[in-house]
Amino acid sequence: MKAVTLTQARVILTQAKAQTCISYGKPTKTMMALAEEFPTWFDGISRVSMDRMGLPLIATKGGVFMRDPAGNTVGAVGVAGEAGDYDEALAIAGILAAGFVPDAGE
Repeated sequence: MKAVTLTQARVILTQAKAQTCISYGKPTKTMMALAEEFPTWFDGISRVSMDRMGLPLIATKGGVFMRDPAGNTVGAVGVAGEAGDYDEALAIAGILAAGFVPDAGE
């Protein structure tokens, strides 16, 4: 396995958090709850994700949907580098600053 720097790892994690939202239609906080409740299922879909997209699924806070005022998905934002609560708060702040509506799940 190729060694990566800490910065490269953070970039991979941010991409994976955003991709998790888009791929499964759920913010990463919601995926975290599903992973805790169904660990075998989550492990399986994580392996498939890695094989097909080259990115793992992420089950921690920091992946947040970006929606327009009508609730349509515009994209997703992933933030990594701090504790999950901070990552999520930074993603929400960035989405708000861009004029969109954040959806971090329940």
